[in-house]
Amino acid sequence: MLSGTGGVGKTQLAAHHARTAWQAGAVDLLVWVTATSRNAVLSAYAEAAVTVTDPDDPQRAGLDDPERAAVRFLAWAQSTDRRWLIVLDDVSDPAHLNGTDGRSDLWPPARPNGRTVVTTRRRDAALPGHLIDVGLFTKGEAVGYLRAKLAAQGRHDDPGQVQELARDLGHLPLALAQAVTYLLDLHLDCATYRKRLADRARTLPDLVPPTYRPRNGRP
Repeated sequence: MLSGTGGVGKTQLAAHHARTAWQAGAVDLLVWVTATSRNAVLSAYAEAAVTVTDPDDPQRAGLDDPERAAVRFLAWAQSTDRRWLIVLDDVSDPAHLNGTDGRSDLWPPARPNGRTVVTTRRRDAALPGHLIDVGLFTKGEAVGYLRAKLAAQGRHDDPGQVQELARDLGHLPLALAQAVTYLLDLHLDCATYRKRLADRARTLPDLVPPTYRPRNGRP
């Protein structure tokens, strides 16, 4: 269970784990679920159910119903000897997966041959499993990350500008990763990128008509 604020790289960590497991041949089935709603989870499970159900299986006819298909897939995950990995990315509300009010429970079963990775911004007790906090980089980590990525491409930008860029981006791992990619692709130095970043921050409010600007913190 990877928990943290937006931009700390939870999805990227989950994707790296899934990709590594798949490329190493450690799993036979990988299911990636964008778990922002119950319907999204049902849809992904239904697609997985079609994948794991034999074309000649009589029960395949019932897979047109997402709820029934999801139950079918989870029953397969419970009983199969095949190795599977299910990633539930961006779980916004655990209730979407809970089996309440006559609805089926959509949490993957606990199996020795199965693994489940969950990413979420939540931290409450309603979430099952072991919680791992994914936080911001420290100042030193953020600066070190930028320097290492730039140096790997033969770049040695002004140390002061590197530090200020890390601060401008709030030490957010995802923002730093996107920024350094932009720097390298467009052959910009940190000072130029920071200027563009500042110009964008000043310009965007001017593009919003006054009648649509938030009042008292609300839209």
